Amino acid sequence: MAAIPESYRVLVMSNIVSGRQIRAARMLAGLTQADLARATGCHPRSVRYWENKGSNPPTNVASTLDSIEQAFNRYGVIIFSTPTPGVRCSD
Repeated sequence: MAAIPESYRVLVMSNIVSGRQIRAARMLAGLTQADLARATGCHPRSVRYWENKGSNPPTNVASTLDSIEQAFNRYGVIIFSTPTPGVRCSD
């Protein structure tokens, strides 16, 4: 059986599947790109890059995806990938 590439395994494990999803979650949380950058410990240019990926995966770095998702969770936004990718406010 062929080995699954590491980048694919990371994307399957993350609820973040697109740049559009990050933009929607950021807007739902009421954050600017600079706010999200501070919350994730990244540069604002990184946030712009992720969002500009559109329907493509924003990054394949597991720790970055995790910090993005955790930041949104702190602001009450849940990111999900099934049944279809989206975002919602937490209960």
